[in-house]
Amino acid sequence: MNIKTNRLAFYLTIILLLALGVYMISTGDSGMGAGLIAGALGVFSMKSIQHKRQAKLEAQGKVAYDERSLYLSTKAAHAAVRIYILILAGLVLAGSVFDPVWPFTPWDLIGFLLALLVFLWIGFYYYLNQVE
Repeated sequence: MNIKTNRLAFYLTIILLLALGVYMISTGDSGMGAGLIAGALGVFSMKSIQHKRQAKLEAQGKVAYDERSLYLSTKAAHAAVRIYILILAGLVLAGSVFDPVWPFTPWDLIGFLLALLVFLWIGFYYYLNQVE
């Protein structure tokens, strides 16, 4: 995928989240709708700042994204997935042994696990950026 395709997918995702937020508000779930809209606007704002920063660096003739960034991202993703798999295996083992009754719907649990994976990747990326 090239940069234009990635940006198009990003903008379509933001539009979809905004539309889903408006739909949730119209059906009466204002908390979820407001959360979706706020999250979409927050991500859009941060990515816009990041794009402007990269464009400024490129205009100055500096490299905004190099091989080191790709290397660190790959290494961080690998470490995050390893830890994530261990955590999931622990949860499955605990669930099969103790059979807890958790007050989560499957969608909430999937959301928590997805957030955990993203936070692991971000944490490892910044850790590796400092160490290497």
